[in-house]
Amino acid sequence: MSEYFGGKRGQAAPRGLPESGRSEPWTPFPGRRPDTVSSADIPGRSRPRERSHGRHVAPPAPEHVRFGLPFNDILPLWHDGADITWHRPADAVDFASILGLGYVQTEPGPTATPNGWQELVETATLLPAAPDSDDGPVLQLRAATPAGRRAINDPGDGAPIRLSPALPAQEAMGVASGLDHTRFAVHIGRLMLRAARDGAILLFTLRAPRDPEAHHLLSVPSEVDARQVMHFHLGTLLDMDDGAWAHAKRADNMTLLDLDIPYQSLLSKSGQVGQGLELERLTDMARPVVECLLRPGFPFALGFSVILHER
Repeated sequence: MSEYFGGKRGQAAPRGLPESGRSEPWTPFPGRRPDTVSSADIPGRSRPRERSHGRHVAPPAPEHVRFGLPFNDILPLWHDGADITWHRPADAVDFASILGLGYVQTEPGPTATPNGWQELVETATLLPAAPDSDDGPVLQLRAATPAGRRAINDPGDGAPIRLSPALPAQEAMGVASGLDHTRFAVHIGRLMLRAARDGAILLFTLRAPRDPEAHHLLSVPSEVDARQVMHFHLGTLLDMDDGAWAHAKRADNMTLLDLDIPYQSLLSKSGQVGQGLELERLTDMARPVVECLLRPGFPFALGFSVILHER
């Protein structure tokens, strides 16, 4: 058997392997290790970290980010350019109860709008973790209103929210657990209520890999009349003709669906707490929007914004 390790008898051993019968310990160097060779120079052994000797290392620069649609307690961050990263909050923060509801600071969005209208997207500042740290980044979230300051505990100069390091794509996409459809639908329903209250157009977009431009997926002009009946006018370029879209119409290469929802129909009595939203009715209202958003697949690259009348 020694022929397989030390070569056939009478032949030199392969470079770096001991000849049959040699008693010296093997090293990756031909012959014995020279006395001048450091153990750090042995292949496969990591070198000790060099000391900076007082050299200043500049901290990573803060980043401007906007938000994707939260799902499964995961927050997608849309970085300037084409990158999306996914994070979990390190603390007990429910982004679905904060984002898209008018609490967070906004800036004008990139979508072309008619005169008198303006797209607004929610933004924040991301403070990257130190390069040699296992910590995740910190999201500096700023409130837009007094109600927003209460919602995110913003003392006035922003609320720092610790995030996990960026998640692998498969973990972010819920390969193991799938999508929590109920919580996702509840968030969509709350976005619809806010849009109807403000007479806004709710806009959902989709980002393709390595594409910095977000593409239109669904728009929902919304309003509420004097009788507190909410009207939602859904329009998408997707072919939607089943489920909640079974009675949709086609016009100008778009699938169109109108919803008329009395606000009172969503309310229920809950003992001493008073009136609250009925979960099943809220998710049923959101069902057509959810079905459209999930038609392309898992919602890991969905964005959202509102288009409002300029004041």
